[in-house]
Amino acid sequence: METVLGLFGMALWIVAVIALAAGITYAVVRLTPEREDKKPETTEA
Repeated sequence: METVLGLFGMALWIVAVIALAAGITYAVVRLTPEREDKKPETTEA
């Protein structure tokens, strides 16, 4: 029974770490402003 609980705990830990990384990534993407292109594209017709 201890092995099953250990495996369940390890799986829960993996899910928690991935969720934390996804949450931090989402927050950084939402909070940082977009960069402007240094060279605007020139369209010649």
